[in-house]
Amino acid sequence: MKDRVELLTERLRLRRARQGDAPVLFRNYTGAQNCSRFLQRRPHKDVAHTEAMLEKWCISAWNQADAPFSWVISTLDDDEPIGLFVVIPDGHKTEIHFGISERFWGRGLVAEAGQAAVSALWRSPDVQRIWTVCDVENTGSRRVLEKLGFRCEGTLHKWLVLPAFGNLARDCYVFASTSRRGVAGVE
Repeated sequence: MKDRVELLTERLRLRRARQGDAPVLFRNYTGAQNCSRFLQRRPHKDVAHTEAMLEKWCISAWNQADAPFSWVISTLDDDEPIGLFVVIPDGHKTEIHFGISERFWGRGLVAEAGQAAVSALWRSPDVQRIWTVCDVENTGSRRVLEKLGFRCEGTLHKWLVLPAFGNLARDCYVFASTSRRGVAGVE
């Protein structure tokens, strides 16, 4: 995706990082134990770690065409940063990852953010495949991906090491969409 733009949904704003986002995002998401359970990282230990991550993924990379980047997911009403939507372009394939604050789980917000982001990604004529993996126990992410119209293509055995579970690699499902029509709301 060459043109990184702000995306608005009914309840959310997906945008570039702003001054002051790091402390709030750290409290809401990056520093939270439960939010990093199924991630390849541990919770951030301090706001400085979140600031460095935002600089890399949400500020510096924003203007570099074809570089991995991330949208900050914030609430539309008060612009509170509650999560991230990561995009990793690789030629015709684009990998995605997402997460939000536990305080906002169960409201359909990740699916809402995902629909906006995936729709935006499909606008690039180069994108032919959008994909991700999720741990076999991560039922929340699996449900979101299914709502977005992604299909489970199978299991990748011993694929990811998730620090919350120790040093042994874990099985993951690989999900993908290969059709603009395969994603809810995309034509």
